Amino acid sequence: MPVVMKNVIIFLFKKTSHLGKKVENTTNSIKRVKKVFNINAEKSFREACDLFYLKNYNQSLTLLNKVVELDKTHTKAHLLIGDIRLLHGKDEREALNAYENAIKSNPYSPQAYGSKAYVLDILGKTQEALDSCNLAFENSSKLDDDQLCSLFDQKISLLCTLNRYEEAQTTLETAAKTLPSDNVDYLKSCYMHKINSNRKSKKQSSQTNLRLLF
Repeated sequence: MPVVMKNVIIFLFKKTSHLGKKVENTTNSIKRVKKVFNINAEKSFREACDLFYLKNYNQSLTLLNKVVELDKTHTKAHLLIGDIRLLHGKDEREALNAYENAIKSNPYSPQAYGSKAYVLDILGKTQEALDSCNLAFENSSKLDDDQLCSLFDQKISLLCTLNRYEEAQTTLETAAKTLPSDNVDYLKSCYMHKINSNRKSKKQSSQTNLRLLF
């Protein structure tokens, strides 16, 4: 379910005197070191991805830990660490920690919030999961249709778990206005019957209670 997403540091310097020239040289040196630093992190990340797709998860995890040591703001690395911890290590707590690190590195990553929501749901923290899912929606403008569909899927599922079927229905209607028809058909096939049956049951219960009052 969860899918995966760096930053650039720019050094600004205003040259003044001969002393300024020395500082400029030092700054340029730092700039070059920082550039090599990021290249090394990116190289290790790509190697880790290759190992991940070859199902060498332990080796991939070792390299990913090296990446985040080199660059704590490498959001994709934190996300992939979380995926490995969750899907192949079955360690929800460590996965949650990795996804929270991804959020710290990029507070606008819908993947990070969506992945965090997924783990929180597994841990039985449904309302917290929904809160995180809503934050993913707030930053979802760059998601493709399939990723957005997964996010709607997650939110509707959480709302149903919380017995908030009216909101689930509203979310499904929003999805129908937003997504291509095949994605909408998928969501309807998953949730339409459940939402309608529970809304009907709730309505009948309300009518019964109303009759009892009289």
